[in-house]
Amino acid sequence: MRNGALVLTTLVAASALSAPAAVAAPELPAIPQALSSYDGCRSASTVDTAEKPWAQAQLQPERAWQHGNGTGVTVAVVGSGVDATSSALAGRVDGSGPDCVGYGTFVAGIIAAAPHPGGGFAGVAPGARILAVKATDQRGNATADGLANGIRTAVAGGARVISVAAAATEPSDALASAVRDAAAAGALVVAPASTGDGDKAVQAFPAAYPEALSVAATAPDGSPTRSAQPQIKVDVAAPGAAMTGVGPGGNGLFISGGDAVAAAQVSGTAALALSYRPHLTTEDLARRLRDTAYPPPGGAPHSFLGSGVVDPATAVTAELPAAAGKPPAIPAAVHMPPPTDPTPSTTAAILAISAALVIGAAAALAIVIPRGRNRRWRTAP
Repeated sequence: MRNGALVLTTLVAASALSAPAAVAAPELPAIPQALSSYDGCRSASTVDTAEKPWAQAQLQPERAWQHGNGTGVTVAVVGSGVDATSSALAGRVDGSGPDCVGYGTFVAGIIAAAPHPGGGFAGVAPGARILAVKATDQRGNATADGLANGIRTAVAGGARVISVAAAATEPSDALASAVRDAAAAGALVVAPASTGDGDKAVQAFPAAYPEALSVAATAPDGSPTRSAQPQIKVDVAAPGAAMTGVGPGGNGLFISGGDAVAAAQVSGTAALALSYRPHLTTEDLARRLRDTAYPPPGGAPHSFLGSGVVDPATAVTAELPAAAGKPPAIPAAVHMPPPTDPTPSTTAAILAISAALVIGAAAALAIVIPRGRNRRWRTAP
């Protein structure tokens, strides 16, 4: 598959040179992870687009939906709250309420937003239910003890997956205990690996704890968005830069990013796997997400990417060894064209350009990657 990946990269480059210029889409409003002291609550967006976001084109979660789309699985979003006024989440959110920041709603949409006619965006697991657990202050700031309480509330609410949409910069005994108890109760805690930007990023909690699955964000070309502080624990990676999704106040789209958004992609993938394999233990589910990821260059764990970029379809269908041991051979990572600066203020016009390049790769993925996998795994019926 190394040669296959090289062919795919060549195809992407060729499509980038021959593709017509993308038509600029309307600018999407940005949702930050937390509000400054000068910001008001997030206003509704009136913008929609038929463009498929780059992360969807890269991960292709719809390839898993014939096996499981998240139905029967509850994913808790522990963060700023979830506003369920968007029709993409309607009828599938428990505990919904005001979300001044909008980040919790955005994360919930990345996990479980339903597709709609004429729209390009959809969540990874559109059949899953969302349990909204508010664990931050009104401006989106979190504490370790507040997150501990949120995780315990999520477990009590029956969540099998707990997507932490906020992070603390300091550990606490209460938070460590809550994560251990969640794992013992059969709930996988999926959390952002770091908090802060660029070189100022620091280890986030609860991701640092061994029972939590720590997730780092990648850019459209597959590279990590963080390039320093290698001591930060990373188990797996997922798209998390310049992401499109729903927010509070209705059906309009927003743009946001960060490790917590990447964690939402992994949480959605976990829901897909559980809907097809409901008897997976927490440990087996975490191992499945790691072992079926597209591995980093060279195949070895990477300081900023962990075991690699999550792969929804393979996480659902791959037949893995029952016992711990050498993981199966996995196709090489897909490398996308170099992105522009992927920040929350990036416009939808930039996303449209990225999407045009990535969609060109999607056709190649449909041919190259499945052939490689067919030589390595027996696809589940």
